[in-house]
Amino acid sequence: MESVVNNLVVWYGQLPGAAQTVLTVVIGGVVAYAVFKIAIRVISGLLVSVIVAALAFMLTTVPGNMLLSQAYDRIEQEVSNSSLMQ
Repeated sequence: MESVVNNLVVWYGQLPGAAQTVLTVVIGGVVAYAVFKIAIRVISGLLVSVIVAALAFMLTTVPGNMLLSQAYDRIEQEVSNSSLMQ
């Protein structure tokens, strides 16, 4: 493994300066793109996890239950009022 790295370093060192610059920019761009894609996946996964945790917290706590109960009561009242109108 060490000899492979040494061979790459020697090969890179023998390249002209412009070729070294181009190779460095290309490899840097590929690595930056890969890291960006990984970061986007991690951030979006984290965002989804935070949203799910917040919803689960709201649904399993007293305030969440109160909101659901109020919504159910309002819908039940609307249904009963609409059936009385007919």
